[in-house]
Amino acid sequence: MEAYTLGEIASRVHGTVRGDASRPVTGIKPLDQAGPEDLSFVAHPRYRRAAATSRAAGLIAREQDIAPGRNLILVENPYAALAVAMELFHAPEHPSSGISPQAVLGEETRLGRDVFIGPFVVTGRRCRVADRAALMPGVVLGDDVEVGEDSLIHPGVVVYSRSSLGARVIVHAGSVIGSDGFGYAEQGGARAKIPQVGNVVVEDDVEIGACVTIDRATFGSTVVGRGTKIDNLVQIGHNVTIGEGSILVAQSGIAGSTRLGRAVVLAGQSGAAGHLTLGDGSIIGAKSAVLQDLAPGSFVVGHPAVDHHEWKRG
Repeated sequence: MEAYTLGEIASRVHGTVRGDASRPVTGIKPLDQAGPEDLSFVAHPRYRRAAATSRAAGLIAREQDIAPGRNLILVENPYAALAVAMELFHAPEHPSSGISPQAVLGEETRLGRDVFIGPFVVTGRRCRVADRAALMPGVVLGDDVEVGEDSLIHPGVVVYSRSSLGARVIVHAGSVIGSDGFGYAEQGGARAKIPQVGNVVVEDDVEIGACVTIDRATFGSTVVGRGTKIDNLVQIGHNVTIGEGSILVAQSGIAGSTRLGRAVVLAGQSGAAGHLTLGDGSIIGAKSAVLQDLAPGSFVVGHPAVDHHEWKRG
């Protein structure tokens, strides 16, 4: 197993070492599991006691006094530093290039360099899979789908026709992108289906969890902005626009035509009604239901969602 010194790791994470910079480590583990050859991290002062008793060779931390006498890599943001350090020991999953003879590629499908196409992958006509992208076993792409460079699409994902995935997108198993939006018109006591003729656009550096559903637009595009992170079991309705860097936690849902600004957070099991605007930086607490527009920087909780200060007074 490859080893790195604390000094080498500090250089990678833009931190400084307090203690023995030459101390080698061979992995990263939580405080209570780390041994004398492991690096660990302290994300919050509440873990001060655990840091003091941990057997780790060194700790990534923000505060110098978090663990007196210990080897520390001091950084401004321990979680961000942890993400970089972990890549030293756990290379991101990405298969070698190659095309399985069990894959079925549609007419005029174009493949970039060093792509991976796994067994039982099916693509429609005129698909484009860019350089170093990987389609794991059982992925299905409809006609005219684009997958950007270095993207990783896990087993069983379905991407409907005309959808576009940007560069470095990760989609986890079982997710469906571009299925019909939930649109019906009442007619004579029955509900007539409104054709959904738009698409879904997923911009660069988005990660989509397992079993997520993103509906295609009625017209135009449903858009997931650059750098957005989506947890498992999230529903995104037709014609929704999600701003850059937003976070959608498990079992949250957004009804059709709602627009999220940049860096909006929907906590677990929260939801937003349709045709709303949620301003930049808004935070929606767990199990909350947003029924009206939110100004930028709002923090709301409850059902219906209200300002968190008002909710606490109630």
